[in-house]
Amino acid sequence: MKSSPSNALQVECGEPPLYLRRQYLADRFIYRIFQISSHPLLSKLRSLNSGLKNNNYWTHKDVPCILKSYQKILTFKFPIFQSMFNPLFVHPFEALCYHPPVILDFGVTKNSPVAQEKFISILREKWEGWLTLFTDASKLSENSYVGSAVWIPKYKIILNFKNSNVTSIFTGEAVAILEAILFIEAHKINKCIVFTDSYSSLQSISSNPFRSKSKFPIIFEIKGALYRCFCQGLNLKLAWLPSHSGIRDNEFVDSLAKQASTSGTLMHHITYTHDLISLAKIHQMADWNSLWKKTQKSIGKYYAELQPDIPSKPWFFKFRNGSKHSTSVICRIRLGHTCTPVFLAKLRIKDSSICECGLDEGTIDHKFFNCPNLSVSLYDYLPNNIPRPVNLKSLLNLVFTPFVQTLLDFIFINNIKL
Repeated sequence: MKSSPSNALQVECGEPPLYLRRQYLADRFIYRIFQISSHPLLSKLRSLNSGLKNNNYWTHKDVPCILKSYQKILTFKFPIFQSMFNPLFVHPFEALCYHPPVILDFGVTKNSPVAQEKFISILREKWEGWLTLFTDASKLSENSYVGSAVWIPKYKIILNFKNSNVTSIFTGEAVAILEAILFIEAHKINKCIVFTDSYSSLQSISSNPFRSKSKFPIIFEIKGALYRCFCQGLNLKLAWLPSHSGIRDNEFVDSLAKQASTSGTLMHHITYTHDLISLAKIHQMADWNSLWKKTQKSIGKYYAELQPDIPSKPWFFKFRNGSKHSTSVICRIRLGHTCTPVFLAKLRIKDSSICECGLDEGTIDHKFFNCPNLSVSLYDYLPNNIPRPVNLKSLLNLVFTPFVQTLLDFIFINNIKL
């Protein structure tokens, strides 16, 4: 309805205000181009930012979104990776074309009760005499450092590293793989298998960098190290093991990665821009939540009682079997703006707030529970696991659960138009 509050409608649909959306897109754009130090836009933003305080033009104007993004990236605690060119062109062509030996199915399945025995059996049968290295990464909390660890059981060697707090688990896993390969290269060890539980890292390493949309500098470093090992005649393979599958060395390196997030060596302090891109969404949601908390005090109070925080996805994303009409009705009910006699009388569209049945006020609870025009009351239609007494407002808190299908069926059966 036209009277629906815009701030509540945006939260219900999961669509942020346009100015936050613009800022989000600007953040993503700046984070992507910042890794190329020769990008022509960076010098212009640097000049504009330095002269911002002395320029009267911006005294009564909002700073552009793209300049806000540039100012934001300058405040990061850790240095950000930059190169003169696209990272793809920094590394040797032969290294980028090299197809490393990656084993994505080592023969061990997750949740198998005999995973440890099966793993030892495969090693003895096919990889006798090969040195095994185990890698992992961990992040204990949203603001904690990311720990990367390498465990070499034969020599009881532990390598642990601490990455910046904005580093992703993907990068942390890649750092652990890179350090394992560098260890092998430095000590000229032949016949090695590096195990990791990061399937995505191995896929990126084995993919064609010229066809992939994502250009991860850390992956290019791994490919370069693997190519150098190949040129030196070192037989090295990368293999995937499912996480928490009961393999002792794999579980041990997981605990080492957790320890590394607090006590590891801060060698890999550089932040990669592909990790910063996820921050754009985090900042957008944080700003939107603050705006919603502020505006709900005056506009959209009824809806705010149902939805005090912004959901990650609208409720109807999980339940798409309902008709458009039924979904719209539930959205209207949650917003508190429906075509009930009480609400239409409040807007002075109708002269009376009495229901069509003529027995009571035409409230939303009356329309669902007590109106004699219903073929079946919602009281009788509710599942037995929902305690009574109940009102519609309390039931609307359950739209993120399978109960919403019950409510949609009830609306369809009674042909309720609100």
